[in-house]
Amino acid sequence: MRDIDTLIFEFLEDLLGEGGVEIASIISMKEATAEELAEETEMKINDVRKVLYKLYDHRLASYRRTRDKTTGWYIYYWKLDLDKAPEIVHEMESSYLTRLEERLEQEQACMYFVCRNTCMRFTFDDAQEVQFKCPECGEPLEYYDNAKIIERLQDEIASIKHASGASA
Repeated sequence: MRDIDTLIFEFLEDLLGEGGVEIASIISMKEATAEELAEETEMKINDVRKVLYKLYDHRLASYRRTRDKTTGWYIYYWKLDLDKAPEIVHEMESSYLTRLEERLEQEQACMYFVCRNTCMRFTFDDAQEVQFKCPECGEPLEYYDNAKIIERLQDEIASIKHASGASA
């Protein structure tokens, strides 16, 4: 079973990229404004804001808003909130697993055809509609053995189930 901190780090890296992880790291230790983060990371303010909004959209950051007494403008202080991160990571992994299982089911249920140039892959019904000729290059369509795709999908599903502690 993978460590939840490793999963969260991988999730943040996928979601935000390297610079985004740096921002997340900073606001995990202290509240900061977008301007402070831009200065500290040497990133453009708009890029910092995009990272903060992504975190906020995924319920991984919150902010505290105060009004500047001099200018009257609002100041937003951002803080990382990873309380929901394990739940979000689990939801995403579960969603990915569901998509893999659906794809496996589709691969097992269909017979596929391709042309020699592998322009496109067709189900039997679609191949029949184009009279077993590739609409891209005109080559005849031939049976495509998708056993390796099925095997890869099964391996990936088993790997995810094993990593999450579920039975394969």
